[in-house]
Amino acid sequence: MAIFSTALNRARTSFYGWRMIGLMLGPRAAGTGIFIVGSTLFIIPLEESLGINRGVTSVLFALSGLVGGLSAPLSGALMDRYGPRKVLLASVAGLALGYVLFALSPNILVVFIAFLVPIGLTSLNVAFNGSSGLINNWFDRLKATAMTTMQVGSGLGVLVLVPALALIINAWDWRVAAFAAAAAILLLGFPATWASRDTPEEMGLLPDGAHDPAAGAHPAAHDGGLSARAAMRTPTFWLITGAAFCFGGATAGLGIHFVPIMDWKGIDAVTAAFILTVSTAFGASVALVVGRLADRFSPSLVAGIVALTAGFGVLVINVAEQTAAIWAGAMLVSASYSLYSLLWASVGRAFGRRAYSTIRGSVMAGSIGGTTGAPILAGFLFERTESYALALWVIVG
Repeated sequence: MAIFSTALNRARTSFYGWRMIGLMLGPRAAGTGIFIVGSTLFIIPLEESLGINRGVTSVLFALSGLVGGLSAPLSGALMDRYGPRKVLLASVAGLALGYVLFALSPNILVVFIAFLVPIGLTSLNVAFNGSSGLINNWFDRLKATAMTTMQVGSGLGVLVLVPALALIINAWDWRVAAFAAAAAILLLGFPATWASRDTPEEMGLLPDGAHDPAAGAHPAAHDGGLSARAAMRTPTFWLITGAAFCFGGATAGLGIHFVPIMDWKGIDAVTAAFILTVSTAFGASVALVVGRLADRFSPSLVAGIVALTAGFGVLVINVAEQTAAIWAGAMLVSASYSLYSLLWASVGRAFGRRAYSTIRGSVMAGSIGGTTGAPILAGFLFERTESYALALWVIVG
C-alpha cells in the first residue's frame, strides 16, 4: 500500500507530468482490461455460440494483434507528427466502435472484420502506444519509473473490467459484454485523453520538471534524439526488437489462452478471471518497484531477473495439479507485466523524443512474428494434443 501511496503523492507534486500519468491511467485501463487481457474471456463463448474451434479463435485474436503490430509504425509516425493526444482520441473512438460491431456480429466473418479493422488498428494505441508516446515526452531521468507507474492503470483495468466482463458473460452473454466494453472504453479513455497535453513545453515546462535544458538528465530528450532511420542502424534497436519478439510471443500466447488454460486445468471461467484479476493487480504493484530499481540500477539486469521469475511461473502452472500451486504460478508470471514498460523506457533513453513513437512502432512491427505466431501455435497444439502442456513448454523456452 505504501507503494501506491507514493505513486499518488507524486500526482500532487508541482511537476505536471505526474498528473499526465494519472490521466493516462484511463485509456491504459480500458485497453489492457478489455482487449489485452479481457480477450481471453470471449474465446470459449465465441466457440459455443458460433460453432468454431480453438484454432479459429486463436487465429482471430492473433491476426488482430498482427494488424496492430504492422500498423504501429504508421500510427507512431502520426503521433510523432501530430502528437500522441490526437491519435489516442481517434483510437479510443475507433476501438469503441469496433466493440459495438463485434457485439452486433451475426457470424464469424463479421467478427473477423471487427477485430481486424477497427479493433486491430486501434487497440494497441489505446492500451500502450498513445500513453507511452505522451509520457516519454514528459519524463527523462525518471523514465522507467514513469512507464512502470502506468502499469497501475493496467492493473486497475484488469481488477475492475475483467471480472465485470466475466460476470456479464456468465449472467447474459458475450454480446452484452461487448457493448459494455465499448461503453467502458469511451468513459475511461475519452475524457482523460482530452484533458492531456502532448509535451511539457506546451505548458512552459521541461521533462522531469527541469528549469532549463541543462537540468535534465539526458540531452537527447531535449535535443530531439535520433530519427527512426538512424535508430534502425544501431545494434541497440535490434537487441530491443529481439527482446520484444521473445517476450511478446510468450505473453501473447499465455495471455490469449489464459482462461482456456485454466479450463484445461479444471478451473471454471469465473475463477480463472479472478485469478487473472488478482495476479494482474499484484503485477502492477511489482511494476512500481521494478521501475524504481531500473532507474537506479541496470535496466537490463532488472529485466533479466523479472523474465526468469515469470518463466518459472509458467513452468509452475504447467506442472501444477493443485489450485494453490496454479495461483502461485500466476503470481510469479505477473512479474512480467513490467517488462514492456522497461522495454519502452529503454527505447526512450536510447533514442530520445524526436521519433520515439515511430521507433517504438517499428520495434512492435519487428516483434510481430512472436506475438502473432505464439497464440496460433498454442491453439493448434491444443487442437492436436487436447493439452496445453507442450504450448506452455514452448512459452517457457
